[in-house]
Amino acid sequence: MNREESPMLLIGIGTAGAAMARGVRRAFGDGMRYAVADTDAETAVEGEPFTLLGGDRLSGRGAGGDIVAGRLAAEGSIKVIDEHLEGVRLAVIVTALGGGTGGGATLEAAKHLGELGIPSVVFATTPFTFEGDDRQRNSRGVMTMIEDAANATFFLPLDKLIGDTGNMSDAMRRAIDVVSGGVTLFWRLVERPGYIRLDTERLRHMLAGAGRGRFATVTVQGPGRADAAVERIMRSEMLAVSSAPVRSTLCGILAGDDLLLSEVGKIADGVRGAFGGHTFDLATVNDEATFSGRLSVVVMLFEAGVRGEGEEKPGSVMSGHRRRPKGALGIGPTGRGRFKNAEPTIWRDEDLDVPTFIRKNLSLDL
Repeated sequence: MNREESPMLLIGIGTAGAAMARGVRRAFGDGMRYAVADTDAETAVEGEPFTLLGGDRLSGRGAGGDIVAGRLAAEGSIKVIDEHLEGVRLAVIVTALGGGTGGGATLEAAKHLGELGIPSVVFATTPFTFEGDDRQRNSRGVMTMIEDAANATFFLPLDKLIGDTGNMSDAMRRAIDVVSGGVTLFWRLVERPGYIRLDTERLRHMLAGAGRGRFATVTVQGPGRADAAVERIMRSEMLAVSSAPVRSTLCGILAGDDLLLSEVGKIADGVRGAFGGHTFDLATVNDEATFSGRLSVVVMLFEAGVRGEGEEKPGSVMSGHRRRPKGALGIGPTGRGRFKNAEPTIWRDEDLDVPTFIRKNLSLDL
């Protein structure tokens, strides 16, 4: 599948997102359709599809860690990514939250994709605890808004993702490698043929209303590899970072020509039994050149109670444009009601025009 034919687009947003996108591109090889977007012109690499966000506002100098500046810069220029969107049926965004461009521009990108009827999946790392309250607050403040704009979101805490061993430079490289490796496996599930195939259209239907998810991958080899894969998946901290019940599960198995039916059954039964969920989807990839002797498992868990069942999302297969239902108080999911087109009042990365009970996710007894 060449780049022009691919219905999927990978978008790296911000400096860290660009590094992740490049890591996925290197791991996947030829045929991947991708683009990089940042407010910092120095992120650009010669020959790479790069989009500068907020050039008029920031002059290519970056958002300086200011999430509001990142959002405003992207808000005024996000349509420049349209040149990369021809024929795209699904967009996957990789980014890091806590800084200015990752949080602000990712939100605007997901909103814009939804308005174009393109479903989006966001993989975003969240800061180490030791990075401080400001970056943690920036991250938490934008997560719910990104969740509301995208079809599916995977927030990956760096503390859980790579632990606290090694020096900082090694840790950041490991973070990029881990996220890139996981997204690469997800990409192969969709774009490489398998006996049980997960194609773009099937994934679009699965993502309608998917909401917040948990995501993990493992790779094993040798005797008893199916049992080992299930055991490691069950012990994964990335799948245990939330106490919310599981609504649906996607399990992908990637292997060479030596993949056994018994291994598929053992992994599927093990994952289904460990995590449950109302629905369970299975996909396989058989790629002898890449996975000879090895077996990789990708698990995505989508949480119940995060998004209402049947709620229409931007880019959903249920609609080609952005329509949002109103709640009992006549206020849409953004909480801005009749002021939705007004300039927001931002203080400490919170939109003060949104009622407090919505910002704090509180219930009212009416």
